Amino acid sequence: MTTPRRLTGPLLGHRLSHDPVSAGALRTIPVGDRTLLGLSDGFLLMSTGFLGTAESPSAGHDTLRRRYGEVRLPLGCFLLPGERPVLIDTGLGAEDFRQHGTLVGGNLLPQLALQGIRPADVGVLALSHLHGDHSGTVGDAVTGRPVFANAHTFVGRGDWEHFVERELAPIPLAPHTRAALFELERRGQVTLIDGERDIAPGVRAIAAPGHTPGHTVYAIHDRGERVLVLGDAMHCPQQLDNLDWQIAFDVDPVLARRTRDRLHADLGAHGGGAVGCHFPELLLGRVLARP
Repeated sequence: MTTPRRLTGPLLGHRLSHDPVSAGALRTIPVGDRTLLGLSDGFLLMSTGFLGTAESPSAGHDTLRRRYGEVRLPLGCFLLPGERPVLIDTGLGAEDFRQHGTLVGGNLLPQLALQGIRPADVGVLALSHLHGDHSGTVGDAVTGRPVFANAHTFVGRGDWEHFVERELAPIPLAPHTRAALFELERRGQVTLIDGERDIAPGVRAIAAPGHTPGHTVYAIHDRGERVLVLGDAMHCPQQLDNLDWQIAFDVDPVLARRTRDRLHADLGAHGGGAVGCHFPELLLGRVLARP
């Protein structure tokens, strides 16, 4: 039996460390005969102007506040168990970003341990993009060594060029994340994604740029059923019905909107659910086919 890791860092004893809406979110998502597990590394407190339109910049915040009060979002990561477990995104890691108390991580490894998964067990690491709250546990914060040392890592080519090679992002990659990615590349354990491709049995990568240049969503499929893991293409289930809501951190807002339109049309035509890394409670959203 795997001994569960204990929380360390800023989440230890934090009032939101076990909050089921954010840091403690845990979701079991059946897909055919398989099960996708949604786990949270921590929480993000949404600011008023984080999600909305030019005319109504607080639209997303106002909608979620009516349901939850304080708007707390998880730092979602997704585990597909199997012979070679697949992990989608890694959260922020044991950090309080800029010491503001609004973006805090460190729960992923304890959550994986509770599922009997050690970092060395992960066979495939699929990154939706390279923002720090999705890639922060790629490398050990002290040593810079890869945390999931046996995993083959997939990331969009556009993100690799933007964050790793050209360092264009306003908030750069953390040094330990960069070091780990370079080490994985040196070992031949990095594949850059262009377009659409299968990365593991039952897992297909689909280019979804706009939020970042190489942003990628992942389709989990089995026996005719499918669930899309949206990364940051959308930030809450309500955005599936409000495609004009825009995230303040989209690199290319126009392209991000086209991606949302395309994903919405795909879900409407083919059914299946969708979950984003920041959907409160890691709830699954759906698009109803129009009559």
